Amino acid sequence: MATRESLGLEDAERAADAAMAAARPGERPFAVAVVDESGELVCLVRKDGASATDVRNAERKAYTAAFIGRDTAVYRQQIAHDGRAVADWSNDRVTTLHGGLTLHRASQVVGGIGVSGTGDEDRDERLATAGAEAMVKPAGDERLRNAAIRPRFRSGPAPALRSAPGRSGGGGRRAFRLPGLSAPDAPAPDFAEVGGLFFTSGVRGVDLQTGEIPRNPAAQFRNAWRNLRTLIEAAGRSMDEVGVVTNFIDSQDFRAHINDGWLELFPDADNRPARKTTSYPLPPGEGVQLQAIGVAGERRRVEVPGLTHRDPLPNAVRIGDYVFSSVIVPWDLETSQPVVGEDAQTDQCFDNMRAVMEAAGGSADDVVLQWVYLNDFAYQPYMVDVYLEAWPEGSYQAARKTFRYPMGGQIQMQVIGKIGGERANHEIEGHGHHDPIPMGARIGGLVCSSGVSGVDTAGDDKLEPVEGAEGQARHGVRNVESLLRAAGGGLENAGLLTLLVQDYADLPAIDAAWAAAFPNPDDRPARQIMKMGVQRRSRVQYHVIAAL
Repeated sequence: MATRESLGLEDAERAADAAMAAARPGERPFAVAVVDESGELVCLVRKDGASATDVRNAERKAYTAAFIGRDTAVYRQQIAHDGRAVADWSNDRVTTLHGGLTLHRASQVVGGIGVSGTGDEDRDERLATAGAEAMVKPAGDERLRNAAIRPRFRSGPAPALRSAPGRSGGGGRRAFRLPGLSAPDAPAPDFAEVGGLFFTSGVRGVDLQTGEIPRNPAAQFRNAWRNLRTLIEAAGRSMDEVGVVTNFIDSQDFRAHINDGWLELFPDADNRPARKTTSYPLPPGEGVQLQAIGVAGERRRVEVPGLTHRDPLPNAVRIGDYVFSSVIVPWDLETSQPVVGEDAQTDQCFDNMRAVMEAAGGSADDVVLQWVYLNDFAYQPYMVDVYLEAWPEGSYQAARKTFRYPMGGQIQMQVIGKIGGERANHEIEGHGHHDPIPMGARIGGLVCSSGVSGVDTAGDDKLEPVEGAEGQARHGVRNVESLLRAAGGGLENAGLLTLLVQDYADLPAIDAAWAAAFPNPDDRPARQIMKMGVQRRSRVQYHVIAAL
């Protein structure tokens, strides 16, 4: 019989104490509430001077996170996208104020923590995160010290960083637009090719003859798959050269529509690209966007025994020297079942990444880009420790982006690799990360970035972006250019820019900075807009894949 974890007083007090200890000197008085899985109060702490309203809101935030099963910031985005309101729940304890986090254990919701009173919802959330992290650290620290269960990524030393300056890039980007797929004045082309790699922008389910997007989701998906093939073939490439396709869908309910078009384009079970599906709010009326990356060369299937998918897709593919994975899940390779526990899942997921890369003929040291999806950011510190076991500081490190993403387990990941070539990391002077990861990674001619934000590199704060979408967009593009210059290339080498945004209303300001950076509309990289992955004061974050 399945057992259910419960949140005890000791855990709740540790979380509340950690949130209190994370306060800055002179912080405004605030309250911290911790509730169990049913939303009932377990622990409440308030600083002297915190108001009754602060107490009430801290409780409501914690209650909502436990009751809804999502952080209040994520819940706010969800109901806004769904066109709903808090009143629809007929429950006055529910709130969308930031600062309420769901607490997990053994992949179960065991409660919630809420902070209120600092005068800044984002600051409330940071203090709540400190409390959530404290609740999980003892188990994580114990597991990190147990060498018998640690993933083993390499038999020798970690690969050294190259110290010579980056080589000069040649550029030579080719852009293509398919009539009817996007507006003639769309900021980005539908297809871009540079350095032997090709990329599509988001391929919508539009009818190419009428320019209309069907209201029926199944029709949209059918159109999108056929449009993807039409685009790639019209641009002079083949579907056999596609390495990975990402399905960006408006709702998890639309997953049922994916496989029909997928199997129509890729009927041969031994000849399919890698695939990942990610759900976030798409622009109004759109149910799906498809984004593809490919490379000229012979493609082969990469499979790892025990790492299976319920859908008809491979674990990964290798085309020439490039490796593209499908989603990598934390499954025990001997049982093909998920392992239990957040720390164990993190270990297993990283070990499965290693297995995928070795099956492709390389190793974990050949990963250039890693995207990590976490159900609960409280477990990010443990994930970072495992990342540093894979790529220690002072050696070559893969670029990384971490998303908070609601799902059944604790962690999933996806990687892009390049087997063979000189390894290097590159930084942006005046711009850093909270985590010990590089701004960019390069193997051979493939360059991938971690998140590049709208930080003013001439300012005092190297971690936080400037205020507002306009300034962030302008500084962000400049920082992307600085990173590519450090790698030995420039914006002319960019093949795909993925932009993470909070609000589609910021796109006019983002597009203005885009046009200034790429003044020739016939010589621009592909672009994908994702409404996820940024919060607090960040309005837009850039991720670039380039070929030198």
